[in-house]
Amino acid sequence: MKKTLRETLVSYGLLTAGGLVLAFPFYYMAVTSMKTGKEVNQPIPTFLVRHPSLEAFHDLLKDPLIYHGIFNSVIIAALQTVGTLFFCTLAGYAFAKHRFPGKNLFFLALLATMMIPGAVLMIPGFLLFRDLGWLDTWAPLIVPGLGGAFGVFLARQFIEKIPDSLVESARLEGCSEPRIYSTIIVPLSKPLVATLAILTFLGSWNSLVGPLIILLTESKFTLTLAISMLQGRFPGKDNVQMAGAMISIVPLMIIFFVLQKQVVASLANSGLKDV
Repeated sequence: MKKTLRETLVSYGLLTAGGLVLAFPFYYMAVTSMKTGKEVNQPIPTFLVRHPSLEAFHDLLKDPLIYHGIFNSVIIAALQTVGTLFFCTLAGYAFAKHRFPGKNLFFLALLATMMIPGAVLMIPGFLLFRDLGWLDTWAPLIVPGLGGAFGVFLARQFIEKIPDSLVESARLEGCSEPRIYSTIIVPLSKPLVATLAILTFLGSWNSLVGPLIILLTESKFTLTLAISMLQGRFPGKDNVQMAGAMISIVPLMIIFFVLQKQVVASLANSGLKDV
């Protein structure tokens, strides 16, 4: 019993230490964002705020680039998330519950695309978007990710566990494929939808390289691209840069925690069994 208690204390101690290490950058970011310009430029950095101030946020929100970035990022991330959920679950349903010639070959070819490094596709992608006339538009940031291989793979693996008897019974009752998809597959795939929504929204919201290459007009910049320019717009003001980072992570934290509860609840209540 003493050994079990000791192991438990060691485990919790290591987990707590690891959590503190991971949380420290966020703590430093929050502390720095609440410092005044005079305090943040001290030669010796401090990890406490002597005189909390919203000066950095006030200076940051004077710049219209931040408002444009927030609006643009929300629109781009929302469109990509909704589109990814629709196309990936639809493709996953086709691969999981339908039979057609070359199904396994197509699926393996789709998985093979996951092995190609993203850096290899940068120049061909840029040239393709240029030829399509998509440069300085949001299309390259939304369209290519709508049918991502990872999303289709995740959807196929989850939907495959849904009992075939449910789909077959619906077909015998005369349900069309769109109705089966909307009334059976999607409602039973809430954990998949929540997980895929979190991953897609996070990926789109945090994307920097794509907007950096594609976008040229400041009014079309995303929030991450706008934050990357703060060092040039506010030289020597680390508190303003940290304030921008704080603004960028708050929506992500809210969405993550809200959807995380939905994932846990859906997993606990699904309990699908083929009978």
